[in-house]
Order: sequence, then C-alpha cells, then structure tokens
Amino acid sequence: MNILKKLFSKNPADMVARGGRLMEEHHYYEARRVYEDARQLLLSANGVQGKEELLVTCEERICSANHALAELNISEAESALGRGLPDKALEHLELAKSLTDDALLREKAEGLVALCCGSSDEQRETVSVSGCSSCSSCVPEDLVTDDSSDVNMPLMEYYDLLIQQLPREMYSRYSDLGEEFASMYVIASGNRYGDALELLEAWYTGSDRDIYCYEKGMILFRLGHVDTAETSFRDAIGANAANSLAHLGLALLLIEGQRLHEAGQQLEIMMSAGILAEQSRLLRADVHVLAGDTDRAIDMYSGLLTTPSARMAAERLRDVLVQCGRSNDAAYIVRRYLGGCGH
Repeated sequence: MNILKKLFSKNPADMVARGGRLMEEHHYYEARRVYEDARQLLLSANGVQGKEELLVTCEERICSANHALAELNISEAESALGRGLPDKALEHLELAKSLTDDALLREKAEGLVALCCGSSDEQRETVSVSGCSSCSSCVPEDLVTDDSSDVNMPLMEYYDLLIQQLPREMYSRYSDLGEEFASMYVIASGNRYGDALELLEAWYTGSDRDIYCYEKGMILFRLGHVDTAETSFRDAIGANAANSLAHLGLALLLIEGQRLHEAGQQLEIMMSAGILAEQSRLLRADVHVLAGDTDRAIDMYSGLLTTPSARMAAERLRDVLVQCGRSNDAAYIVRRYLGGCGH
C-alpha cells in the first residue's frame, strides 16, 4: 500500500519538472495547468522541503506560460487581421491582454486593437456604400479562399496551436481526432462556418458524439441558428455529461440570449459538478452583474481572489466596485491584486 501511495501521489517538484517539459514542447496551456496544480498542492501541504522556493518557481513559470500564450494569441490576431477578420482578431487580443502585464506585449496588442477597430469601421462603410449588407457574398469569411494559405506551418501543428487553450482533458481528446477533424477545426477558426459544417458532417461516423454535437452547436451558434445550437449543446451533454465545453457553450448561449435565470441555473450545475470550477464561478458572478445583483456578484468575485483566477476576478470586482461608488475599495483591489502578475 505504501508503495502504491508513493507511486500515485503528486509530488510538487515532479509536477514543476513536468511543466518544464510541456513548456519545451510548446504546450503552454497544459503547462500552466500543471504549475497551478503544483502551487495549489504546495499551499495546502505542510512540511514540503523547499516549499517557499517551489512556490516562487510556480508563480514565475505560470507568468512565463501566460506570456507565451499571450504571444500566441497576438500571432493569431495578426493572422486573423491578414485574413480580413478583425472581430476574430479582437477576441485573441483581449485574451492576450488578460494573460500578461508585459508592457511591450500589451502595447503591441493595443496597437493591433486600433487596427482592428479601423478595419471594422472600413468594412461597415464598404457594406453601407455598396448597399448589399444582406448579400451573403459580402460576408468577410468568404474572402478566405484557402484556410491555411497564410499560416506558415503544417496543418496539424497549426491545429495543435489552436487547441492548446482547451481544458486539459478535452485537449487530450481533440489531439486524437485525426486530420479530417483538424482541417474542419482550422476552417471553423477562420469563420468559414458553412464549409466547416460540411466537413464536420463528413467526418462524423458515430464515435465521439459529444464532441460532434458540441462543435456542431458552436458552428450553428456562430451562424445565428440559436435554437438548433442549443439543441446540439444539450445533445452533447446528454452524450457525455462530463464534456466541459458543451456545458460552457450552453451557458454562453443562454447568457448571450439574456436568459439570465436559465444561465444561472446552468452555471450552478457546473459549479456543483466541479466543471470548469473557476470559470463557471466567474461567469456566475457576471450573470449576477447582468441581473443587477451586485452584492452577490461582489461576494463571488471576492471568493475567487485566493484562486489562480484572482486577477480576472479582481478586474471584474474593481469595475463593479467603481459602478457602486466604492472607489476606495476599488483602489485597494487595484493595489493588492492588479499591481503585478496575478496569474
């Protein structure tokens, strides 16, 4: 029993070493999760040799992983801008800014944000002048003739880059879905949803039904087919209740549709099941804000200040406190949690 316990126990030093190997292999998201797990283990453990030094190492490595992820997202934003997709670029840039406090990276991201806004304005002006805003031939994604023409890497390497930010267990599954699925995923990432849906249907043979239903739901949602997208998300959950992406997709759909009571119920299901625990709590607090229940939102954001999501929670908490006129409390949050790297 002691031998088995030793074999299957988590050793923080070994976890830090594993994170280092993942960083070398450019699996930055998974590396960050390993470092976060090691940090949490260290915080809850007593008598660990070199505990303080390991904690410092974990914090530094988490920042390094986030820095690398920020660089990847900026690269993705540049690629999206090159394909004429400013909205997609903005998504990557906002994520990049949330990941790092590096002044140079944030300055670069802000510069690209300005370009995105300019591109969006130009697109809206072009559509207005041409008078064909309802014509499908004017949709930006149709300008993309080859989903990988501006990506200087093999398909599977680019696919791996895209899926690195999936939850750890889903990344493992997505890694094994094959080249046809990868091609569909890359095309969908370029907003060519019609082509992606055709490829998804051609790829699906009955296995991994929860992933098929989730990806179909995401494509339908982006195409504006909300009802069928919701059905697909619920089918995915029915096929595999542990699919965190399906739960998240359904929650976001409900939030987007201002179905706040249902969204709250869905997020509470996720919280009780430990599905994307911190993200679901953040979103639940966001829903409280949208519903006007700022007191409960403040309580939930405050409860996340001792977790790896402290920085994101602090940013949201600061905004709510400012809206409530609690400027002194907001200033404290800025000093305490937003003065340095909080990831």
